[in-house]
Formats: sequence, C-alpha cells, structure tokens
Amino acid sequence: MRFVKYMTAPLLMAALCTFWGCDKEEDHLSEAVLASARTVNFEATKAVEKIITVYADADWVSEAPDWVTVTPASGTGVVDVTIAVSDNMRDGAEDNPRKAPLVFKGRTLASRAEVLITQDGDKYRDVKEYTAGEIAALADETILSVPSAIVVAVTTKGFVISDDQNTDNIFVANETTVSVGDRISFLGTKSSDSQSLPAIIDCDRVKVLTSGTVNYPAPEEISAKIDDYAPSKREYVSVKGVFNGSSLVVSADARYSVSFVDTPSSLGLATLAGHIVTVTGYYAGLAEPVQRIMVTAVEDNGLNEIVYFMENFEWLEAWSVAGGAGRTVETDDPNATAPQLPKVSVDGVSSLDALEAKGYKFLRVTTKTEGECIYLQRNYLKFGKTSYQAGIVLPSIDGIASDAKPRLSFDWCPMRQGSGKIDPVNLIVIVENGGEEMTFDIPTHEWENNHKLEWIRAEILLSGVTITKETRITIRQTQWPEKTANRWFLDNVKISEPINP
Repeated sequence: MRFVKYMTAPLLMAALCTFWGCDKEEDHLSEAVLASARTVNFEATKAVEKIITVYADADWVSEAPDWVTVTPASGTGVVDVTIAVSDNMRDGAEDNPRKAPLVFKGRTLASRAEVLITQDGDKYRDVKEYTAGEIAALADETILSVPSAIVVAVTTKGFVISDDQNTDNIFVANETTVSVGDRISFLGTKSSDSQSLPAIIDCDRVKVLTSGTVNYPAPEEISAKIDDYAPSKREYVSVKGVFNGSSLVVSADARYSVSFVDTPSSLGLATLAGHIVTVTGYYAGLAEPVQRIMVTAVEDNGLNEIVYFMENFEWLEAWSVAGGAGRTVETDDPNATAPQLPKVSVDGVSSLDALEAKGYKFLRVTTKTEGECIYLQRNYLKFGKTSYQAGIVLPSIDGIASDAKPRLSFDWCPMRQGSGKIDPVNLIVIVENGGEEMTFDIPTHEWENNHKLEWIRAEILLSGVTITKETRITIRQTQWPEKTANRWFLDNVKISEPINP
C-alpha cells in the first residue's frame, strides 16, 4: 500500500485551530476539513488500495462515486482512510479512463476537501475521427483520431500538420520521423501549447501513409507589422531581417525580434549569421519580446556585415550531452548541472582539449589553492566560483584590415547566489598587441537581488586598435583575484563590421 501525506498531523491541526478555532465540541460536523492528497491515481485493473489522511476538527463524512470505496466512510478528527476502486472494464475490455472527485466534508460549504480520483483505461476506446482542420475548434483534452493529415513543417521536437484545404495548422509534439509532404494518421489528445495555440502534445501511433509534396498558400508578410502581429491561429507567414546567429532583427526600431523554434539543421539557418534572410514558416506565438516561427524555408539575401569571428559554442553539444550539462540561464536555475571542462570527454577528448585545439586559452586566478573553475553548459561556458575567477582568450583572428572598424559583441549573464544576491561581476575586454594593452569596459548588469537570470547583450566598438593574427583579445573580470563569488556565463561571441553602418 502507498501512504500519501503532504503535511504532518500537528502542522495541519495547528492550521485548523488558527483559522477555525479548537474550542468547539467534537460531537458535530466539522467546520474545517483537509486531506493529505489532492490527486490519487489507480491502475485500470487489480489496483492496489491506497491510504490518505483526513484532518478535521470534529465529525466528517465522505461522498464518493460508485466505483470508489472509502473505508471508513466517515469519522471524527484525524483518520487514515483506505481508498479502493473497482476494475475499469466494459464488455470484457478496458473502458475509457475515468476521474471523479472524492469529497470529505463537514458542516459548511467551506469545510470541504476534494481529492481527485483518477483511474487508467483505454483512452482511445470509442474514439471519434476528426480532420486536421477540425482540431482547432475542439476543447482541450478531447481524445481524437486523425485518419489523414499532411505534414507541412518539421521541427526537432515534432511537426506541423494541416488538411488539404489548409484550414488550420496544428503542431504535433512527437518524435516519429516524418517528412514534409507525408500523409499520416495518428491518435492523440487536443491541447494548446505554451503560446495558447492549438497543438497535440500527447500523441500516439503515428503512421506514415504516403509521401508527397506540399502546396503552400501564399505566406502573409509580417515584417512591417512585427510589433503588432498577434493572430489566434498558427498562420503561414514570412519575415525579412538580419540574422544575428540566434534571432532575426527586423529593423532597428522594432520592439520585437523573431526567433525560430527547434529548426532542423538541414535548413542551414545556423550558417547565415550576419546575413539578410527571408524566413517562411508557421507562426508559433509571442514570447515577449520575441515573435516565434516554425521554419519551412530560408532565403539567403546576402551578408549585412563582414563577420571576422563568430562563436556560439553549439559544436560543444556532444560534450554537453555527455556531461549532462544544464542551461542555468535559460531555466533560471543556479543549481543546473555544470561539469568542469576537463571532466567531460567524447572519444577520449575533453571539452577543455577541444576548446584549446580551436585556439582558445583560459585564465584562472584564485586566493586559494589552484584548481579548475571553468565549466560547461549546454552550449555555452560558465566562469568562476567563490575565491576563483576566470577569463577567456579568443583564438587568433586574421584578415581584418588596418582601417576596419570592427565591433565585438557577446551575450553574458552574472550568477545568482542562494540568498538571491547577484554576483557583482564587472567584465572588461583587453586587446593586447605586443606588450601594449587597451582595455574596454563592459557595462555592469545593475540588477537588483533576486533578478531572473537572463542574457545581457554586450557590444563595443574596438576603436583605436589594430587586430592581426598576433593580437590577443581577452574577456575577463576586473575582480582579479577576489575572495568573493564573481561568476558569469558567456555565449555568442562575434567580431564583425556592418556593411552599411
């Protein structure tokens, strides 16, 4: 048997006394009832009984659906009750899953504790068939069968389907390998994604019926209205702008940029940083300040800038996966896994070895015994720990003309401590030629304590310096060394020059 408890009896009874008082007689129905669980689930057949605890300040009674048995069905004060269910069968086969509230109540409407009882079953029994164009209008949690739909876009986490008339476009979260133009069938549950657009998040039994091509409708061009575009459907759209390696900048005065959702590498978008591109695909919602698109096609309109150096660390994916590296910044989780660079290897090569083979050098200082203080994230780097600081020296860069006006940009983020304090990181860029150095200050984060972790874009004009293959460009802290915690993250480093500044 499984014993389910969320709070101890003394704590719950203390709460009851606080809110309702404990000076009442014990021989009447309660004015305060609580249960130790909110949801209890059972197998479809031969389900094991489960025990929860009812907390009350006097007498209580229960109300249960006919397929649920509660023992005892009533009681006084704190009582452990046993919940059992009958087999979920119909005509010799599993019936649909079922759920219903089990209520423990006392004297008043307020003195009710509801426990949702759920039981497994065959959710596709008696399932109704729908076309892809009918899915959007269905209520969430509708169980459905789609005997025929066309795959119109593919992402790394699923695909978009439509019908022959392009009535509606629905995202399906599923890892089955399908191709654009495939006609498929599947079973699933109607849902909505995080942007409140229709989706199938729970999908089963995907089957490719035939393969073919897609006749796309004319896309809606949204570049001019990027800040105001807010459709209720997953429309087919196109947008033009400058791709910076992670998002599309439509114009300098636009409040919103465009990001691309789980884009397959086969579309070649990752190679077009610094290019003016036209992207066509299915609208995937607004996550301020970013409009999101599931891409079907990319048109390269040429470079908008000369890119002398660019690093987004995506090539570290194999090491990140091998080390179980987390995404501290994206998940706002200071406890995300961050293995030391030398500790993660792929085919006998550590992530530190791989970085150094590309020409990177790393700086480490400490007020204690020397040790590693640079870590791997997915896919970016973390620098420092308490009493240890670190920095990075970029690989040699060649081909920058002496009269060029290059800009250095990168994304960075300070770390948050367990107390909520943000590490007081001050970054600088040092450009060294021979024995001469020029230092460029990076604006501080100016965050208050408990600020959410997020990327900060840093950009500086490397004016007054000459960059040759002998030049050393270092990004590090001014705290050097310190006994305090001054940790930070780095990604998307680029040295470039606009063609039309």
